[in-house]
This record gives sequence, structure tokens and C-alpha cells, in this order.
Amino acid sequence: MTGPLVTLLYSLAGALLLLTALYLWLRERRSPSSSMRWFVFTCLSLLAWLVTLYFFQQSTDSQIVLVIGRLNFAAASIAVYGVYRLVRAVAGLPNTQVDSGLLLATVLISGISAITPWIDQAELITTSGANHETIYGPLFPLYLIHLVGLLAASLWTAFRQRQEIVWSSGSHIRDQLLLLGWGILSTGMVSLVTNIVLPYNFGNFDYIMLGPLSTVLLLLAVAYAVVRHQLFDIRIFLRKTLVLGIALSLVLAAYSAM
Repeated sequence: MTGPLVTLLYSLAGALLLLTALYLWLRERRSPSSSMRWFVFTCLSLLAWLVTLYFFQQSTDSQIVLVIGRLNFAAASIAVYGVYRLVRAVAGLPNTQVDSGLLLATVLISGISAITPWIDQAELITTSGANHETIYGPLFPLYLIHLVGLLAASLWTAFRQRQEIVWSSGSHIRDQLLLLGWGILSTGMVSLVTNIVLPYNFGNFDYIMLGPLSTVLLLLAVAYAVVRHQLFDIRIFLRKTLVLGIALSLVLAAYSAM
């Protein structure tokens, strides 16, 4: 997947992530809530994942491709930790020793991803020049466990805490967690299939560009939670973001169908 349309889609998705993070941070910078801080963190790390994958796919310099590819792996590992902490913050759960341990593991894994060949061993440009293929290192299964484990923990926390919140005392939080759960599930499923299952198990790199674009699904879920269910305690939250996100999703769906 390359070409002007992919560039346009990536530009729109990147703009949505960046503008959303900037808007929230500038609006609430004096007294940011924990959930808002983690959402900004998640947006920026997802933006890094999107940008590095785009330039990874576009570059033809083998050394640049190698560096960007490894940074892409690191950004993904950081993003899933941000998603996990976002869910816990929305649910009102305090920071625990487990969270601190997961943070340490995330820093360690992202560092290994960025500077060693143990997770991302090398990149090669295919003979067609259209796709780049990753040679996975010996620690990639550990990296995969880290990603899937944090995504699973995020989903479990969202849906479990939703069940434990009493209707009368936290109906908005219940709805926020439900939307977050579905946003994480949809984005996570697309990303895991296109960026891990197909490349790692079947050697198919044709759809890796769809993974970062699927972050729009999470953005839409968060935007709807903000507008309808008072997420981040903001009454008006970039209604244009919601409209642009829907338009981008429709364009992506049409492109995928073609």
C-alpha cells in the first residue's frame, strides 16, 4: 500500500492525532486530569508509530529503513502502555506496583526495540520495491507477549470495571469505559492482524499500512465519549475531529474495498 492516497490518509490521521493532543493539552494544561494526560501521551505515541511506519515504507535507504523500523517497534510498545494507563485513569484506579513494573518493562522493551537487533533484526527491500520486509529477532515473541498482554489487560480493565460501577453513581463512567473498550478492541484487532499475524506468521507485508490508520477508530470512540458522556470533563471537544474522523474512516473503507 503506497501512493498519493496513502500519503493523504496518513497525513489526515497524523493531523487528527496531533491536533487532538495539542487541543487537550493547551485547554487543560493548568490542571490536567490523569485521564487527559494519558490520552495525550497515547495520541503522541500513536503518532510516532504512524509517522515511523510511513517513512519506513517510503524510504529506500537501507540504513534509514533499519533505524526507522526499530523506532516503529519501540513506539508501538509505548503506545499500548499509554492505552492501558488511559483505561485505568478513566476507571479511577490508582497507580499500583504492577503499573510501575509494567512501565519498567515497557521502557526496557522499547529500548531493546530501538537500539538492538534482538526484536527487529534487519529490514530488506523487496525486489518489487513496493514493500519492506522485517526479519524478526529472537526476542520478538517476548515483544509480542508485551503488546498482546497490555491490550488484553486494557480490555479486561475496561469491561470489568464497567460491570463493577453502580449505575446510579457512575453511568457516564460506564459508558466511557464501554466506548474505550470497543475502540481499543477494534484498533487492536486490525493492528494485530495487519502488523503482526500476517507479517510474522505468513510473511505478508501488504497490509501493514492499515495498522496505524486503524487508530482513527480509537479516536472516534474517545471523541464520542467526550461529546456524549463527558469524558475528560470537557463539554465541547473538537466536534470537527469527530466529523473528520468519520470521513477518514469512510475513505479508508472505500479504499480497502477497492
